[in-house]
Amino acid sequence: MITAGRFCRLSAIAVSLCMLAGCVPIAMLEPAEVVAGLSDLILHPDTTCEELRARFGLDLEIVNNPAEAGLSYEEVRIPIDETKTLRAWYMPTEGDLGTVIVSMGDAGNMACYLYTAKLLYSNGWSVVMYDYEGFGGSDGPPTLYALSRDLRAVIDWTRAATGRDQVTLMGMSLGSIPSIALAVQYPEAVNAVVLDSPIALRRQIFRFGFLVGGQSAPLVDRLSSDLLSDDLMSGLHQPLLIFAHGRDFISDPASVELLFERASGPKQLVMFPTLGHSSGQFYATGYYVQYLTDFLMRVWTGYDFAAAGE
Repeated sequence: MITAGRFCRLSAIAVSLCMLAGCVPIAMLEPAEVVAGLSDLILHPDTTCEELRARFGLDLEIVNNPAEAGLSYEEVRIPIDETKTLRAWYMPTEGDLGTVIVSMGDAGNMACYLYTAKLLYSNGWSVVMYDYEGFGGSDGPPTLYALSRDLRAVIDWTRAATGRDQVTLMGMSLGSIPSIALAVQYPEAVNAVVLDSPIALRRQIFRFGFLVGGQSAPLVDRLSSDLLSDDLMSGLHQPLLIFAHGRDFISDPASVELLFERASGPKQLVMFPTLGHSSGQFYATGYYVQYLTDFLMRVWTGYDFAAAGE
């Protein structure tokens, strides 16, 4: 069901793209112009944690850093070029069963996603989180173009800091896009992928094509390939765990199932049929943690997925 708020947001996309193009065909725009317009619409770095909490109807404690959530951590600056750095938090556990890099959603900063980090940390997994460019404490303007570059820099820093050859990637909503791209492009560094409410951007653009006057094809043509997870999934061979939600309007079940079907390696899909976008970890925490930790334990203890027929 499309609520009034969602309808207004979708209508705003159509109006903004029309204004961006001067109401001319998208095919006449440069790719950078299209990505800049989409970045303005999709990325919301100024959203507060309080606003996110209210949006999801959650009664979660608002904290500013891992220490306030009871997690030991180190704040680091990760270079992305000669002038810009990303803010990141490294949260090593005493048991240190493995290292998971969490890529957040499209709004707020990484402090808003510490609930996810705490689920991992409290079960023995060391965690690295980071702010995208233009979000929280990271430099630069917010842009979709930077998603993969940011995660690549974080992976390289994490491997050097931990001495581990590989890491597990966990992408939340928008964070699924760079997680999929880097798993495909950098397989020697990524041992597994966890996706919560992943985004199939190509399908989403065609799904709401009426809002861009039927110009979905030229719009997609102007996007970098690393943003189109639907096209990349066939190249993902690592073990994969996806959390999906039956009442998810953003990452609708059909889109998530499309991504799942195209993944070529061992895979598992966990559906929460009565819940909305990215809410399984909050409203079905026990089941969520069970599936998550069982999957991670198998990955990090050398479980043979192929031999098990998964």
